[in-house]
Amino acid sequence: MPATLQQATILIIDDFQGMRTMLREFVRSMGVTKIDTASHGKEALTQLSNVKYDIVICDFNLGAGQNGQQVLEEAKLHNYIGVSTVWVMVTAEKTHEMVMGAAEIKPDDYLLKPINQALLENRLVKQIARKQSLGPIEEAIRSQDYAAAIVRCDEQIKAKVLNPQEILRIKSDLLLTMEDFDGACALFQAVLAIRSVPWAKTGMGKVRFHAQDYAGARDLFQQVLHEHPMYIEAADWLAKTYAALGDATQAQQILSEAVKVSPNSPTRQKLLADTAYRNGALAVAQTAFEKIIRINEFSPHKSPTAYTELARVLSDQASPLEALKVLERSKKDFKYNAHAAIQTAAAESTVYQKMGQDDRAQAAMARAESLMAGLPSKVSAEVAVDVAKSLFALGMKDKACALLGEVIQNNHENTELSRQVENIFERQQLGQEGQALIARSRQEVVAINNQGVTLAKTGDFLGGVNLLRAAAQKLPNNEVILVNLCSLLIGLMSRESKKDLLASEVRGLLERVHQLNPANRKSQQLADTLTRVLGRK
Repeated sequence: MPATLQQATILIIDDFQGMRTMLREFVRSMGVTKIDTASHGKEALTQLSNVKYDIVICDFNLGAGQNGQQVLEEAKLHNYIGVSTVWVMVTAEKTHEMVMGAAEIKPDDYLLKPINQALLENRLVKQIARKQSLGPIEEAIRSQDYAAAIVRCDEQIKAKVLNPQEILRIKSDLLLTMEDFDGACALFQAVLAIRSVPWAKTGMGKVRFHAQDYAGARDLFQQVLHEHPMYIEAADWLAKTYAALGDATQAQQILSEAVKVSPNSPTRQKLLADTAYRNGALAVAQTAFEKIIRINEFSPHKSPTAYTELARVLSDQASPLEALKVLERSKKDFKYNAHAAIQTAAAESTVYQKMGQDDRAQAAMARAESLMAGLPSKVSAEVAVDVAKSLFALGMKDKACALLGEVIQNNHENTELSRQVENIFERQQLGQEGQALIARSRQEVVAINNQGVTLAKTGDFLGGVNLLRAAAQKLPNNEVILVNLCSLLIGLMSRESKKDLLASEVRGLLERVHQLNPANRKSQQLADTLTRVLGRK
């Protein structure tokens, strides 16, 4: 971030030529010389991908295609902008729905039309002053070196910057992302000891949730909502907590109230849709899935899952033809997406099965299985779960169980996914069998990991490496196995002459872990260890 407004590089996004011209003249009169404009979301994102802008002034309504909220969302998703970028949202709309939706994406400032030059300049100068301390932090975040970003947060706080609360909040997000729950807990406690702020109390609730202290988490989220009824993030987490406590009815009620306050969050609508479907509230689930599709039409979060889940709901409501129409739309919208094709074919099989068209149902499932077999890597957990649901519907229990067992083994520490799989078994009235499969799948992975580590501890690094290599081949999406294999390979490097080959294998594995989870702390530590080991050659 430059020291002055005059040094800033600015992008103006507005679909009206007159407004773009007016805003450009405003900032030019402020002494700014580096000014670009865009007339719609696609053009804006292209420019954001090529130029690092210090300030973005974006209209909320951009005509056909993406709105300003969706442009901001995608820019953040692809790291086109960072924490030091100033994003000012401009709009003539004052609807509660729009304001809440935009606020959740967290632009730095929000201006209602009509605006004048003096007001705009005043806001931009204040934002630049506030952002001065965030440049070094952003640099580390952009390189996905979250540990370094945390160090820089601490440095800025020690320097007594103007915005310590903002930096503390960034640091807390980094700690939670890295799953350093002890560090996050200490930070939240320190903040709350001075003043009760909703983000810190909500953060403490998240820590309790991840520690499986669901009663404690529930109490904290309830306190936040009592003190700050519009802090909707706490409602989302309260719903998750009630679901973890086994009270899906209360979870649905909380989410239903939350979407009334802020309906344009696809994540919130997905929580409501899934919870309502699990509760048998099909009309609620249908409305929520339809809302997700509308919200995400031009969003980076657009996903075939909303289409396939809506089709399942419509099929359950005895509307198979409408379900098939939804799936045809999915085929069109995700024409070149192999994973989407798998999900759509699996959902079609379920719809045809409910229509009594067994031949078509079997053919659709065969197509899904063929597509899965043709992929170079394992499908995601989301796709696998979708296919498993359809396998159960077709009476292919063994195949469904095998697929879900694989999902658990690849994600054996993911408690939320385990609950999702458990719910699938419960819908099939196979609750105990599902619990046993989940426990068995987890135990198998833990046993393999422990065996590999034990072999290494006794000096048999090669034996441990070979064991975990075989496990990684079978379970290529299991972060724990991949990380432990890297650790043993680095240990083996001190005993083998072909260090370069082993180092190349480690780098490939670490890249795979990074793709799965950029915030994996152990992989970052191992990358540093590898550098040190190679430096001693």
